[in-house]
Amino acid sequence: MKIQNKKGFTLIELLIVIAIIGILAVAFLPTLLGAPAKGRDTQRVADLQKVQKVLVNANLAGDSYPDSTCVNSDSNFKEYIAEFGGTIPTDPQEDNAINVEDLASACTGEYAYVNAPSNDYSFGLYANMETEAAGNVSCDALSEDNADLSIPPKNAEDSCYAILTQ
Repeated sequence: MKIQNKKGFTLIELLIVIAIIGILAVAFLPTLLGAPAKGRDTQRVADLQKVQKVLVNANLAGDSYPDSTCVNSDSNFKEYIAEFGGTIPTDPQEDNAINVEDLASACTGEYAYVNAPSNDYSFGLYANMETEAAGNVSCDALSEDNADLSIPPKNAEDSCYAILTQ
């Protein structure tokens, strides 16, 4: 009797492999899709920290802090930062907007700077984040009287990052 040697996979084996690949794709797809937003949020925090260092160094050199403004649109603020060796960063996402009560309008595609946001702080720098985990304060809290910076973000749309300096 002749034994046939079949090569290849059965239909059941192929379906099991496809099902496993599908389950893995569903499990990791949200992580992969969220990576660009997390990267932009990391860039925003780094940008705010750079501006903070320049402002603190300028104050240590004897200059007073500038008036509250949207960081990119104010030429006086740009000159102030450039005078002390800094550059003005731009938000990695052009249509990202931050609303802060102390400013007359939303800062679209940029960051916000507020001189003396409360009696406890000399200045504050703010950015709107894309992911909830990246924010350290609720954006709604920034637009209320006597802003409470201890209110955490409720969701990704309400996620802001604030750097407050004494």
